[in-house]
Amino acid sequence: MIGGTEPDCDPEEWVDGDIDVDMNLSLTENWQNYIYRVALRIPNLPLPTGSKTQGIVSAYDVTPDWTPIYDKSSLGGYYMAIGTSGNQFKNAGVAGDLMASLIDSVENQNLDHDNTPMQYELKKSNPGTYVNTKSFSRLREINDTSGSVLG
Repeated sequence: MIGGTEPDCDPEEWVDGDIDVDMNLSLTENWQNYIYRVALRIPNLPLPTGSKTQGIVSAYDVTPDWTPIYDKSSLGGYYMAIGTSGNQFKNAGVAGDLMASLIDSVENQNLDHDNTPMQYELKKSNPGTYVNTKSFSRLREINDTSGSVLG
C-alpha cells in the first residue's frame, strides 16, 4: 500500500462535497507517480501493469490546521468527532473513549465544556497524565501547522 503526503509536486484536489469525488485511481497520473516513486525506492519490487492496476481513493474531511475536532456541538445533545483528515483511524480507541468521557461529563456531570474544557486522562499510555481537550475544541484558535497530516 503506497500513497503520498501532499508534496508540492502533486496538485491538491479540494472538493466541496463527496458527490464530485472521482473514486477511480487506476491508470491515472497520480497512480503512475506513486508507482514510479516506489520503484525508485525499491528497485526489485514487481510493478503492476495493465488490468492489474488497482487503487483506493476516498474523501476525508480536514480542518484548516489539520487538527481534529472532538467536541460538543452548539446544538444541545449533539457531539462531533470530525476533521480527522483520514488518519485518526489509528486513534479510534482513544478518540471513542475521549468522546464517551466528554458526553458523560456534559450530559451527566453538567460540565460547561466551552468555558471549562474537559481534562482527558491517558488511562492506558500514561495514567495520571491529562490532555486539555480545549486543543480539540470547535472554538479553539487555529494552530500554526504544516497544513498537512504530518502536523
